[in-house]
Amino acid sequence: MKYFLIFSLMIFMSKTIVSFAQQSNANFNVNKGILTLPEVNIIPDSSTFSATLHKVDDSNDFILELDSITPIENSFIHYDPDKEILYIPHLVVGDKIYQKMQLEVVPQTSPPRFRLIAAEVDLKNTLKQVQATVETKPVPASGDAADDPAIWIHPINPTKSIIIGTQKLGGLGIYDLAGKEIQYLADGNMNNVDLRYNFLLNDKKVAIVAASNRSNDSIALYKVNPKSRELENIAARTIQVGLTTYGLCMYQSKSSRKYYVFINDKKGAVEQWEVFGTEDGQVDANLVRNLKVKSQVEGCVADDELGHFYLGEERVGIWKFGAEPNSGNEGKLIDTTKNGNLTSEVEGLTIYYINETEGYLIASNQGNDTYTVHNRAGNNEYLGKFQIVANEALNIDHVYDTDGIDVINVSFGENFPYGVFVAQDGENIDPEENQNFKLVSWEQIADALGLKKESSYNPRN
Repeated sequence: MKYFLIFSLMIFMSKTIVSFAQQSNANFNVNKGILTLPEVNIIPDSSTFSATLHKVDDSNDFILELDSITPIENSFIHYDPDKEILYIPHLVVGDKIYQKMQLEVVPQTSPPRFRLIAAEVDLKNTLKQVQATVETKPVPASGDAADDPAIWIHPINPTKSIIIGTQKLGGLGIYDLAGKEIQYLADGNMNNVDLRYNFLLNDKKVAIVAASNRSNDSIALYKVNPKSRELENIAARTIQVGLTTYGLCMYQSKSSRKYYVFINDKKGAVEQWEVFGTEDGQVDANLVRNLKVKSQVEGCVADDELGHFYLGEERVGIWKFGAEPNSGNEGKLIDTTKNGNLTSEVEGLTIYYINETEGYLIASNQGNDTYTVHNRAGNNEYLGKFQIVANEALNIDHVYDTDGIDVINVSFGENFPYGVFVAQDGENIDPEENQNFKLVSWEQIADALGLKKESSYNPRN
């Protein structure tokens, strides 16, 4: 039966044009040397096959020999018998993706062989690899415990900056840029954390930190003490919200200079709270807005300069709303998990600022352990994706199953000259330890994806 099908396909190829009705990805297994064509349609007979070909090992050229075909549905891959060219519009080879691939028939071969003659590398969709150079101390709780980081910049010496990491089974961990724990606050099951600078409190400007506390469905509020580099509670009361607390991010309005906290739940509900200082030097909050999408959300980030609020609907994609309280409830889906560049389980979101209008929106795709990058401006053009692989030289393992992320464009010295990207590691398996956070130099990410790496934006201003 196998040889009958191969013979039939050879006859079809000699008389007809093979065409396609829907996009289908071809895949080349580098280790086995096998090319799989999921859908090949023969016109006008409407006969459709999947096909596999294997690489001929004794050739310096990229040559494939037909192995087998199986009748199936339609596809975009097609063979032109007049030109004797096999066209493959999208082919995955290892970690690279090729577009517009063309293979010509090698004369007088049976079974037929095809030689590669043209292809374009799809740089946007080729998965890039970077390595962490620092990791934090593991969180004290086992299981799914660490979640979301936020980076605070020291006002005088950036190398003394800290990373605030949530531990959703018990508190907040404060780490220096070498990963050493400075402070641990067992204040509740903290899920997400964010911060903003220059919050006026008792006529002094402080960095305000907000975290979603799942222990009592509240917004926890702190300030950073720049001398001790520790957090101090400044909440005027237990600020309980009207939903079951989950994700959180902050926003400062460029027009009003007011500060806000966005907080959400697993059912897609979002609340926006204005936070403000009180006469006795504490911080209180008022609910100013409600939003809603159809399914579970968590990760979010706000663009203070452009006035956007981004929300990750985990199984759907990334939504873009106006961040002002009077912006309305209509959002735009900028990328999707279905036929888009994201995978299901869109988690953390963060923004790398280059200047007031330029920069990058980054999302963690927990479903396949990757991170996608979009343009911060305009229509949020997709720019590429990367993964954090093991750094064997420093004994730092591959990052898997990421929840929260953060990134900052400030020089932290020779280790992080253009800023740092921080990702929660959901496994931390080599060696087997509790979850932690990994630090990657922005320079690595920028060089891998062809992005800018100018240290020009200061969020403290």
